[in-house]
Amino acid sequence: MNRSTRTALVVALALTLTSCSAQASAPAPGPVADPSSPPASASAPASTPASPPALSEQDAAALATLAQVAGPTSNVDPAAITSTECWLPSEHLVDDPSVSATTWRVLCRAHYTDASGERYQDATCVGDFAAEPMLDHCYRWAYYTGMPMFEDFPAVVSGS
Repeated sequence: MNRSTRTALVVALALTLTSCSAQASAPAPGPVADPSSPPASASAPASTPASPPALSEQDAAALATLAQVAGPTSNVDPAAITSTECWLPSEHLVDDPSVSATTWRVLCRAHYTDASGERYQDATCVGDFAAEPMLDHCYRWAYYTGMPMFEDFPAVVSGS
């Protein structure tokens, strides 16, 4: 390999690594802020999560059920669960004419402690506001398992 080829390869590699580094350190894309509202830093510290939304009776009942179902049906020992958080069911209705208009699908995260420390298990849960019970089973979902962050916020603490 001649010197000019080596130089071109080194430059290309440096540009590629710089691009990867910039992408890795860039903030995750999020909703576009309303330009007429004050910047987030002016209204609350960046590390403070937004206030939880006011819960409807249906959402409160669904979240209470999810707290009981999400972790245990995803192979987490109920005694080890410290908390469960889920997407808000009323904001995740299933838009499909083959199911009831009251059917929803959410992701939940069951936080638990085991011998190795604090852990979590993600689950996908499908329920129906009109059914009794709203749901009886969730399914283990591995996409976020082991990740340091739950980037699909906002999530709502489920149950007590």
